[in-house]
Amino acid sequence: GVENTYTANDILRRWLFIYECCIKKQIRIIGFSSDADSKYMRAMRLVSGFFATLPNFKLHQHPNAFKLNLISEWCWFYLRQEQLFLFLQDPTHLVTKWRNRLLSSTVQLCIGQQTITIEHLRDIIESGQYTKLDHNLTRTDLNPKDRQNYRSCERLSSDDVLNILKNNTNTQGTFVYLQLLRLIITTYIQTTTPLKTRKLVEHYMIILNKIL
Repeated sequence: GVENTYTANDILRRWLFIYECCIKKQIRIIGFSSDADSKYMRAMRLVSGFFATLPNFKLHQHPNAFKLNLISEWCWFYLRQEQLFLFLQDPTHLVTKWRNRLLSSTVQLCIGQQTITIEHLRDIIESGQYTKLDHNLTRTDLNPKDRQNYRSCERLSSDDVLNILKNNTNTQGTFVYLQLLRLIITTYIQTTTPLKTRKLVEHYMIILNKIL
């Protein structure tokens, strides 16, 4: 096993070590990808200067730091212009977290008057109206203990499953939720998605996430 005794400063030192080693090999690291673990979040805030500071390290004054040209009208967008490297959510974790939220036994989801529930998917699997050829789902896709099952996310948000949910007036909430899952995959994971489409879908998801 791994002891969870490391600190945000340990993470920061590891990032800097990796960064400096890559610089020596003429490789410029733009950023690091991670999940939202609290220690990693603390390290991200320290490096980026997001309401946190490193009194003995001025990483934004590093000779290899770059400058971000932020839109002046975005007074609500706080990010220091000088950054040594940036951070982003690991897209696979983002997708699996969306699935795990649906499979959680303690979370109750709804959109308007429509419920969002795993039972709608279980009904599809157990229904005699459909075969596996119709939806390609298995019971393991609904196993909440398998928290990093990315392939399950793809199957849950497939066209076949979405069409079945869409055609049932009682499963519209789950349909919207899984459609959002599909959009997350399209935006952050599929490499063939054009940049313009990514930005458009991002804005769409932000609006819908405020509703959920």
